[in-house]
Amino acid sequence: MPHSIFIMERKGDIRRPPELIAYDIDSVALANRLVRSIAKSGRINGFDRMTGQRWFRWRDTVFEVYRLETGPS
Repeated sequence: MPHSIFIMERKGDIRRPPELIAYDIDSVALANRLVRSIAKSGRINGFDRMTGQRWFRWRDTVFEVYRLETGPS
């Protein structure tokens, strides 16, 4: 199944809708590596065990990065 990668911006209590940044990725391993690499681009980053999402902080904004299965190819 193809996967897509999304990023969501959170600043305080305000959350913006997720934005699609990559799609039609055939390999789950590749999609996970891309999510990890994007999250690690921020000096302050981590993994939320409750949601399974990776995140990074830039200034006073937190960006959540995650992948989703997008249906049959």
